[in-house]
Amino acid sequence: MEDKVRKGSVRQEITKQELLNWLMPVPWELAEDSASRESGRPILMRILEARGIDTKEKHRQFFDASFDHLPDPFLFRSMQEACHLLESHLDKGHPRILIFGDYDADGLTAAALLSCYLTELGHEPHILIPDRFDDGYGLSPALVDEIELHRPDLVITVDTGTSSPELVRDLMDRGMDVIVTDHHLATNAFEEAGAPLINPMLAGETYPFTQLSGAGVALMLTLALDQRRGRIVDCRPRLLVLAAVGTVADVMPLVGANRIIVREGLAAFEKSAPQGLRSIDRMGRADKCLTARDIAFSLAPRLNAAGRMGDVRLALDLLLEEDPARADYLAGELDQLNQQRRLVEQEIFSQALDAVADLCGHGAVAVAIAVGKGWHAGVMGIVSSRLVEKLRVPAITLNEEDGLLTGSARSYGNIDLIRILHTAAPLMEKYGGHARAAGLTLKAENLDAFCRKITQAVEAIPGKERQQAHLADIALTGVELQADLIRQFDAFEPTGNGFERPLVWMEDLTIEGMTRVGDGRHLKFAFRTPDPSMRLFDALYFNRSSEEAFYAPGDTVEILAVPEINRWRDQETVQMRLIELRPARHDVLNDQAVKGCSRWLKEDETDKRVTGRGGLSLPASLFRSLWQMVESLCDPKNKPLTFLPVRLAWLLSHRYNEEVKALEVLLALAIFDQVDLVRLSNNGDGSFSCTKLEQEGKRPALKDSPLWEELKVLGVVIE
Repeated sequence: MEDKVRKGSVRQEITKQELLNWLMPVPWELAEDSASRESGRPILMRILEARGIDTKEKHRQFFDASFDHLPDPFLFRSMQEACHLLESHLDKGHPRILIFGDYDADGLTAAALLSCYLTELGHEPHILIPDRFDDGYGLSPALVDEIELHRPDLVITVDTGTSSPELVRDLMDRGMDVIVTDHHLATNAFEEAGAPLINPMLAGETYPFTQLSGAGVALMLTLALDQRRGRIVDCRPRLLVLAAVGTVADVMPLVGANRIIVREGLAAFEKSAPQGLRSIDRMGRADKCLTARDIAFSLAPRLNAAGRMGDVRLALDLLLEEDPARADYLAGELDQLNQQRRLVEQEIFSQALDAVADLCGHGAVAVAIAVGKGWHAGVMGIVSSRLVEKLRVPAITLNEEDGLLTGSARSYGNIDLIRILHTAAPLMEKYGGHARAAGLTLKAENLDAFCRKITQAVEAIPGKERQQAHLADIALTGVELQADLIRQFDAFEPTGNGFERPLVWMEDLTIEGMTRVGDGRHLKFAFRTPDPSMRLFDALYFNRSSEEAFYAPGDTVEILAVPEINRWRDQETVQMRLIELRPARHDVLNDQAVKGCSRWLKEDETDKRVTGRGGLSLPASLFRSLWQMVESLCDPKNKPLTFLPVRLAWLLSHRYNEEVKALEVLLALAIFDQVDLVRLSNNGDGSFSCTKLEQEGKRPALKDSPLWEELKVLGVVIE
């Protein structure tokens, strides 16, 4: 398939899935209502109102919520039992306590947090973190044997354990007490284990906030014990730092209790963070206040690199290290591992993209499944995330070894991943995780059946329900887009998943320039505003360079973007981080085309005469170009091509140099429909579906279409 823009060829392959996604995009919505826009109130207040923070009490809760406003940890139904059990061991004088955690950043920070707490109480615990490659995720019979070798009196799990009740029971049968702290969904009934389980995701749990990280749950255990013992440990600020890092690293929503934990942890970082975290921080941050975004894009990837690349103890040692020189050395080692991880990830992602086409076909896919051999197990999750970002469907990446397929899954939009995987549970050896991310193992012989089951489960969800609309806070003009305003947005920190920086909608921007940056992975735009100031500003479109095919300098577009301040050599300029980009007046033009087509296809001749030509033109070249596009995009298995008319017209203009209106595209397709080349249907939501019909014998003539003859008489069709 050729992919061309007006001037020259595209330098990066555009997958067919990306083209199909572009033709049927995620809708845009504006949270702010017209009354608020016209109120004259400050923009910051308008954004708060758009997010539902619209009363004095809500303002107070948002801006003033502090550590004291965290829900009582004893609201966990098993917290009293867990604290009683832990206290009974601490009171013995010399208890042997073992912390068993996960190998990702959340599990590591949870283990370090609990270790720091118990050490301050005078009881330094053992810590056992499984190896991703040798042990896999969570408890296993072999790890139960290894835990027993340490002869602990008490085992406390962090960020794991919920899905292994039989193994928890095994530990207890061997004479060990167990406390499970976790935040993953249960895939088995845990009650049979008989151990206290602290997990906000349990059905019927009484703790009022369900979305704590593993580190957040571990923090709640320490707060409950402090409360029970009537004392506050000196290391509490450090515990908050570690919990904040785990919360952001595990992409938990920054609302409710999480927002308090992260805000308090960021505030305590400079004075109370472990030396190892400070060493990592110095590698990636300039002289500015630490933000949740710094954790997400600098600290967390380096911590995760240890587990991904098979040296998890390196990250744990770094979190526990207090000697600055040693911490710097460990941080350097961790940074090198992260660089190796990036190279491995890039190579496997490229292979996985090809593997999706091999397994799922080159047409539209409901879920992207990639299977390979010799793929590094440590980057399966990242590769799945990148497939989701590129293809905009759930993704599963699996590595085959000794007849077993093991890997990671990531969700897209509103799709609950665990529910989807549950439909194929009999085909898997094990699986676990939460709505957004999961791990799984299945036999290679079950792959085909697994793919069918998962695909059916996703396809059973209506397309609109799979998507999550982009919700802009407010619409801004070029005049309003000032550096002073953007600095005010710092009041929203901490921001991240679930509570992002303000997202703005800007219209009628002209593309002045467009270039690839970051090894060709990103697009950098120069936009000019339509207001009298004719302001020019830059915008970065991360990991979306393939969309260069859809735009060219001179195009008028609208954007959804996060305004930011770009600091370079003591200079500050406004820069936008693009979330989405689309043709100008997108919804209006699409609506006009749909209504116009409906009028032309009516039987009412009076209505048609009122419509008239309306500047329409259907030259022969349009029919040729449109048919080429139909043939290239329609699924060979006769699945319908779903599209917005405004998008198909724009794509024709940019790929075939065919300047065409959305209504003209619909009328041409209607002519194809009347002569049985395609079947065109109006979906009633602004989109249409087109199915290419199989032809037997001579291809029908377009002039046999009644609509063709009508439009020819009016001079619209130009032969």
